[in-house]
Amino acid sequence: MKKILFIFKTIFIIELMISFGFAEISTPTPTTALNKIASSMSHSAQNDQQNILEITNATSNLLNSSELTAGIQESAEKYGLTIDSEAAAILAGIDTSSSESIAKALASMDANIGWLDDDYVQTIDQDTIIYDSEFQTLTKVTGGDLEYSSSNDVFDPNVAQQVRAQTYVNFKKRTIFAVVDTKVTRTGTTDEIEIGWNTGTASFSSLPIVATADQRLRKDGFSHDVPFGTNIDASSTFSTMKKSTTQLQDACAVSTCGEGDYWTVKQNFIEEFNNDTSDTSSVGSVYFYGKFTTASEGSEGTGILVLEGGHTADGANEQTFVESIERYEATATLIGKAAE
Repeated sequence: MKKILFIFKTIFIIELMISFGFAEISTPTPTTALNKIASSMSHSAQNDQQNILEITNATSNLLNSSELTAGIQESAEKYGLTIDSEAAAILAGIDTSSSESIAKALASMDANIGWLDDDYVQTIDQDTIIYDSEFQTLTKVTGGDLEYSSSNDVFDPNVAQQVRAQTYVNFKKRTIFAVVDTKVTRTGTTDEIEIGWNTGTASFSSLPIVATADQRLRKDGFSHDVPFGTNIDASSTFSTMKKSTTQLQDACAVSTCGEGDYWTVKQNFIEEFNNDTSDTSSVGSVYFYGKFTTASEGSEGTGILVLEGGHTADGANEQTFVESIERYEATATLIGKAAE
């Protein structure tokens, strides 16, 4: 009976929103996260009821959507940012208790950051908010539309594959970067390879922030950029090495890497991410991908962390390698904390 009443109430609220699209809207109550962060940063947590962003997508979490919407509008006005309405609508519909919901929503959100020059000096000050995922144990993904391999030739199934991402966001400076740490154990080895790196700094001009990063983790303990595709901005990162069930993502474009460059040949990517330890020509790298989003200064952050690798005999063709790719992933909800 309670469920039926809730459904009727929800339908009634939606009809009111449609019928009185520009009617007076009550001022939403600031979220607990916003008050906590605002207190530590000496920021007030006030909403302007005349400038509440209207998200037309109706969701089952109307109150949460209202708070999220108010937070986006407030932060956008405070820092002179624009609003990415499409990303906001998608974010409003995420069920944060469901990893599947988080993963699907993040996959449908387009990155809206732009990388700054490598010589940009990163600083952490009282305006920086840190979103720390802590170490997440990734779960093996098999099957699906891209038919990820169920074999255990790349990652040791008896050892936790872990990733931690600490994302630093400065709304005042409009900058974002992350420090990522990984713990990977390959099948057939006993050594846990720990690799950490800094993504470099990107800028943003709209809310919600949607940021991505990728990296190739080598068995020698070092990490490097991934030259898939054009590799010139956040939109050229890929959530998976698979372009299809039989194809790898495109090699580096000649316009980006130059004629004759090593990374313009797709076969070289196969050698790079082939983890067959008996193949002396394989490099044994693991592909890392991460995506992070947060709606506003006071909202939670949401992210996904991914590890992938393939395992084939020497000289295997593209399809054989792609069909061997194993995938591990984890989603996380992150509470922002003001830097000290």
